[in-house]
Amino acid sequence: MFVFAFPTLMWFSILRMAATKTALAPPQGSAAEFRSRPHSPLSSMARLENFISFFRRKSQVAIFLQALALVGAVGFIDYVTGYEVTIFPFYSIPILLALWYGNKRSAIAISIFSTLAWLGADVASGHRYSREWLLLWDAVVRWMFFGLVIFAGMAVRQQRDAQRARVELLERMHRLEKDITDISERERQRIGRDLHDGVCQQLVAIAFTAGLLKKELAGLSPAHASTAKDIADRLQEAMVETRDLARGLSPVDRDARGLESALNDLASTTSRLLGISCVFNCPEPVQIKDNSVSVHLFRIAQEALSNATKHGRARSVSITLEGGEANLSLRVIDDGSGFRAAHTGRNGIGLKIMAYRARTIGGVLKIGANSPHGTVVSCLIDQDAGAGFISDSILYE
Repeated sequence: MFVFAFPTLMWFSILRMAATKTALAPPQGSAAEFRSRPHSPLSSMARLENFISFFRRKSQVAIFLQALALVGAVGFIDYVTGYEVTIFPFYSIPILLALWYGNKRSAIAISIFSTLAWLGADVASGHRYSREWLLLWDAVVRWMFFGLVIFAGMAVRQQRDAQRARVELLERMHRLEKDITDISERERQRIGRDLHDGVCQQLVAIAFTAGLLKKELAGLSPAHASTAKDIADRLQEAMVETRDLARGLSPVDRDARGLESALNDLASTTSRLLGISCVFNCPEPVQIKDNSVSVHLFRIAQEALSNATKHGRARSVSITLEGGEANLSLRVIDDGSGFRAAHTGRNGIGLKIMAYRARTIGGVLKIGANSPHGTVVSCLIDQDAGAGFISDSILYE
């Protein structure tokens, strides 16, 4: 029985590896270098991929002819070994080949040819039956076995197609989410530039005109001059708020040190507006050439700072940026009431957005407790290790 089942199980194992190859493809970079080593497990997988791609490039007619030739080879071996040695399960290999890289009709046709090849090899090798119908019965049993092989191969093929469709869907969703995020950031930057270059300049001009009007009315009507002064002061306040709003919409300059400047401005603005201690630490200069990475890190820090002041009631917050572009660490530490998933909402939209931003730039978001109280939110980027996963999880420590 083991002799019958072994070739079929072996071929099914190859097909299942082919079915999951797309979903389990190793990441690029260091893994690709590891795959090139002659004795690495990934080198064997590379050879299997080359074997599979050889048949995938063939047309269905070529696959059918190759499967038919393989049937002839198995039939010849079956004839040479004689009827006392049964090798009919090996006929399942060309059948599965035709099914996997061809279609169902080709597999059925190959199964019929396999049955005829076995029948011819059995008769030609000198096998005699006491009754004629026993020969026909054995042929029908073999063909039924091949039919079960086709049925099982179709199930594995459907599993492969479902896995491939799922991976493609996840990749499309990931690309779509990234496009939406990029478009949102570009729109924020555009609105911020319009506010800074348009509205702010108009407010400056109006405030300057109000200042001139105050000087002209100072000798004529002190009451009107005081009103003009109030108008100028309010315009000045509106100009500062509009400038802060524009800076918030487009916070990171497009240079390698833009993130440091943006985080420093965020800390100083938070201290000034909320009256808390918010400091920014950057022990070594950090240069990030990709502006999108800088923007995502800034938004993570901004959201973490908002959660610390709004939910945690923190009075002291520190923002720390360390490392380089390939190995980067951003930490936001506060002394608030601490992170409690049950109260802040583990599935909150803010946490999901932070986790998604971290994944988009190849990092991971971690949330943990600070000692003696408070919360630590960190985003770690290690591009050498790779981060090719799509998940909605957040690491809670």
